[in-house]
Amino acid sequence: MRRAILFSVGAASALRLPAAAAPLLPQQLPLRATVRLCADAAGKQLTVTVKRSSDGATAYAAAAPSVQMKAEEAAPAAGDAPVATTAPPAAESDGESAFSLLDVRVGKIVEAWAHPDSEKLWCEKIDVGEAEPRQIASGLRAYYPNAEMLVGRKVLVVCNLKEAKLAGFASNGMVLCAASPDRSTVAFVEPPESAAPGERVLEQGAALVEPASPNAVKKKKLMEKAAEGLRAVDTVATHAGKTLVVAGGPCKSPTVTSGTIN
Repeated sequence: MRRAILFSVGAASALRLPAAAAPLLPQQLPLRATVRLCADAAGKQLTVTVKRSSDGATAYAAAAPSVQMKAEEAAPAAGDAPVATTAPPAAESDGESAFSLLDVRVGKIVEAWAHPDSEKLWCEKIDVGEAEPRQIASGLRAYYPNAEMLVGRKVLVVCNLKEAKLAGFASNGMVLCAASPDRSTVAFVEPPESAAPGERVLEQGAALVEPASPNAVKKKKLMEKAAEGLRAVDTVATHAGKTLVVAGGPCKSPTVTSGTIN
């Protein structure tokens, strides 16, 4: 029988790992273990093989950023062959919530301009931790009348949606906003100031799972299902009553005390 344990990433002392992928291993790990590191910026998973012995441990990995690791115990095997493991599939049947299958990341708006053919839309370039900023359109000009009110802001971006054409503009993602019950106020949901572009947003206490593909998000209506449980409660962003967190802190909608999020 296998037992999965979730740990936060920290600096390692007894391990020889690339600095960007150095997890803090607990001392109670068995002699043989496999650690899965999940790179939040792209949902990509890599495998690190760890061999623990009396004189410490040696780990082998490809360098990659990560925010959490999953250590999975396994029975010792003969010889030095590494214990193989595969990432769990992104499927609702495994108990993941619709929100956990969305690739919601911290983004930073680096450029914004008015859509030339729509009075409602802002066109934005948003850094979500990829090689190039994403172009995304948001219908927020009634609530943010000046581009200066957008540029430099950190926001939450749903990154695994299929490309959509909004008034002819190719939009590759969606920015999450909170709305008051009468929609007199609509405002960005904001991550903690310490959160960096590309960091994955999770429900508090939830494990990091591989996001669904854009096709699966559309086919299974994951965005619509997640939206049913997204709420601002006392300015805190929640899903199904669980706080949305990133970088160790809650995501908030400072100007919307209570309302829906979409």
